[in-house]
Amino acid sequence: MKLYIMLLTYASDPTDPRAMYAEMTLSSVLNKLEFDGEVSVHIADDGSFEGYTERLRDIAGGYKHVHGVTVTNGDRGGYGHSYNLATQVIHAYDPHVILPLEDDWTIQDGACGLTPNLNTTPFMEDLLHDPRINCIRFGYLGFTQRLRGEIIAGPSGQKYLLFDPESEERHVFAGHPRFETIQFQRNIGPWPEGHDPGTTEFIVAGQPQARVGVVWPMDIPQRFVHIGAKQARTDQRAYPEVQ
Repeated sequence: MKLYIMLLTYASDPTDPRAMYAEMTLSSVLNKLEFDGEVSVHIADDGSFEGYTERLRDIAGGYKHVHGVTVTNGDRGGYGHSYNLATQVIHAYDPHVILPLEDDWTIQDGACGLTPNLNTTPFMEDLLHDPRINCIRFGYLGFTQRLRGEIIAGPSGQKYLLFDPESEERHVFAGHPRFETIQFQRNIGPWPEGHDPGTTEFIVAGQPQARVGVVWPMDIPQRFVHIGAKQARTDQRAYPEVQ
């Protein structure tokens, strides 16, 4: 079984806090994500300062269980452009599961009854063997309109909230950390380009293909959490071409 971690990132210069966030994000997921199969990492950079991607490549390559590291440079083409470049590379390796991961999330430390690591086995089993499940969302569950769903159990016994794709809430799909099948990404197709990150996510979340088979785990506490004072995906100053 093959898992590809796709780190979406941008840092303007060495003093940009997002450079530190990205290193923390990458180290956290590689330290705390339990996976028995083959792990690869892709650095989807959008034209950061010189030496940035080399640093992230070195971090990922320093883990013995990382099979390989690939890199793309969006050259300030924006969030959607960087995402599309990354998927072109990743899909060529035909992984079973992809973990899109923005550079301001970490896996919460083991506390308050949490285990130190996040076991991926039940999620992988359910994603690959339950035809109802295409995307497993992590992070918080937010909504401003009615968000309907059905409680289901996957083959592993893990319980999920399976979102109704006809829900009034836009964010059935969300740009949080998530496990996706490669077919789910292919069904959605290329992401829109020329928009800031928030608008890009909003457009994708409205596409019918992105709203089918999206679930949220109910048996575990929230494990992926935001870090830092500046959320990388919402800093519009990184995208000056968008007015």
